[in-house]
Amino acid sequence: MNISAFISVVAGLGLFIIGIKGIAGNMGQLAGRSVRDWLARSTNSYLSSAAVGMLTGALTQSTNAVTVILMSLYKADLITVPQARPVLVWANVGTMALVFAAAVDTHLFVLLIICVAGLCFYLDLDRSARWRPTVSALFSFALLFLGLELMRQGSHDIRSSEWVGQFLAYSAQWMLLGFVVGIVLALATQSSATVTVIAMAMASAGLMTLQGAMMTLYGASVGSGVSTYLIATSMRGKARQLAILQVMVKALGIAVLLPLFVIEHYFGQPLLAHAITAATADPSLQIAIVYAVIQFVSVLAQEALNRPLWPLIVLLSPASAEDALSTPKYLYAQAREDPETALTLIDREQARVFSLLPLYIGKADAWSESEPVPPRSAILPGAKSLLAALDRFLGELSDTGASRDVLELCANRQARNLMIGAVHEAMDELSVALSAAFGADELRALCSNLTEGIGALLLTAEEANRSLDPGDLAMFRDLTADRDSLVDAMRRRVIASERALSAADQQMLYGITSLFERIIWLLRRYSTLLTPRAEPAPEPALSYGAESRATAVS
Repeated sequence: MNISAFISVVAGLGLFIIGIKGIAGNMGQLAGRSVRDWLARSTNSYLSSAAVGMLTGALTQSTNAVTVILMSLYKADLITVPQARPVLVWANVGTMALVFAAAVDTHLFVLLIICVAGLCFYLDLDRSARWRPTVSALFSFALLFLGLELMRQGSHDIRSSEWVGQFLAYSAQWMLLGFVVGIVLALATQSSATVTVIAMAMASAGLMTLQGAMMTLYGASVGSGVSTYLIATSMRGKARQLAILQVMVKALGIAVLLPLFVIEHYFGQPLLAHAITAATADPSLQIAIVYAVIQFVSVLAQEALNRPLWPLIVLLSPASAEDALSTPKYLYAQAREDPETALTLIDREQARVFSLLPLYIGKADAWSESEPVPPRSAILPGAKSLLAALDRFLGELSDTGASRDVLELCANRQARNLMIGAVHEAMDELSVALSAAFGADELRALCSNLTEGIGALLLTAEEANRSLDPGDLAMFRDLTADRDSLVDAMRRRVIASERALSAADQQMLYGITSLFERIIWLLRRYSTLLTPRAEPAPEPALSYGAESRATAVS
């Protein structure tokens, strides 16, 4: 066996995988806010959505990357299902760009890319935050095609080995083996296009027949779908629906093509392989055509079954409590045209996010009766999604050429957003700490008192935040005045009363009281960002017994 040829193939495969991963990663970095906004705006029709899908598929060379981007946009309500579906489906077609590029002689092209990438590194463009992803993506392209060259060269050298012919004669009798190999390779590389390029290198060296390559590509398509499903296993609700759609697209294409392959291979009927062989004698181009057929058949099958398919997907992954919570209730794009209306809607949405805070400790008094109380696990993710939507909306409102007064108000709301997010994270930590088991009775009593106190304070703060009444705001600020000495006294009292306080309980005591102090400090900072309304709020605020809760906090 030619060891150097085998090492050349393995090294080429390694460079190719590094290149494909680098392209996907660096293109993902380039898909920042402006690109994502462009993606959301450029999907107003089916044709434009399909074009965007092919472009993103060609650039990222990873349907998994496109799926993740679309899931985040869909979850944030920046794109709808009719907009996302064509992008997702046609991204598979876009990945053909790499496959057909690999089907031609790219030796000089590879050298040119390496030369340009080296020049970029010489000019230190890789150190620029602006150009680093582009330069890294270019370098990844160079590695990818250099790896392909090494695989081709090594494959041609391996062909001369005697055992290779015996292995090919044996494997030709077991087409199922190629299907399984395709699944395994696609799971390992997370890309059916990568498996296709590997098969092209093998076929061009005479190491793989067309029908063997077809079965490998069919398996790779299935493996790519399984890979997408594995990415979505940690997700729930509507974000997972797009991943399931991608899996079904892959499965539908193979469900159509696999029976045709069986008829042609085992019953001798001239179908797809016969037509491809008649069209071209180039093994690499033949396999590239097979890959293209898989993608187009998958798209057409999905379009034909789209009407019954989506209800099935919704049934498999229904909307979760987090989805309902993370969907903005008051924001809509047209409101940006009227800054005063937009700011009012922002205030309402922020008040909605703020009203989630008491739920961390089981205080649902301030939560709207028209909405079910969300589960504890959905509060922080839902709040983060809403705050991210608010931040995007504020950024878009600031970019509309608004007046100086509106810009100042937007800056104020952005500062509120940061404070609310920080309080949510601190409350999440506090709720986890308070749910722990304590050995000391005095520590349990302290935690009970702190729970009641912070609950009363949050309900008072929620009322002041919603009504912006001068009296409520004054009480809110008074309750969040400097209470470090009070908390320190409570801490010392517990330590003094429990001489045998364990090290774990002492650590828990300091952790809980420190979180309590941080929450008070954050709320005090937040109260300074609130300005009272000149007139009473049009909708009467609910009464939560602020005076009695003030006594509890004190």
